Amino acid sequence: MACQRNIIDKRVGYLTVSLCLHEGHELMILLVNTLQRDLKSSNHLEVCAALTAASRLVSPETIPAVIDLIVNLLGHHQEVVRKKAVMVLHALHLRDPSTVSHLTDKLRRVLCDKDPAVMGASLCILHSLAKETPAAYKDLIPSFVSILKQIT
Repeated sequence: MACQRNIIDKRVGYLTVSLCLHEGHELMILLVNTLQRDLKSSNHLEVCAALTAASRLVSPETIPAVIDLIVNLLGHHQEVVRKKAVMVLHALHLRDPSTVSHLTDKLRRVLCDKDPAVMGASLCILHSLAKETPAAYKDLIPSFVSILKQIT
């Protein structure tokens, strides 16, 4: 069902797969091709469905197949897609910390996104990264304080 063009069937298919299969299941390799196609789609609903599925289904072995597509979505014109891309990168970072270690510059830029939801999502992954290497993110303290002042 995840291969269907109808967005409702696609979402039901991804939901079914995420409920019935674990990330190491042998059928997950086949699903990666569908994820790649949907991550490249011009329909932001298909992209969002694929991002939601990727956050639950992508294993450390299949991360290299989708990471570049997810990183490219950080510049998408739809705010919800950018937010979900940041959230998926955080989920991938929790599975394999080396996955996003080379993306610090892009994640810093996302912190200054024009949409507050995207900025908020970036705080989670930057917090995880800062806990691992605090000195590398010390220069972001003024940005964090500015965001804190905006929301209080």
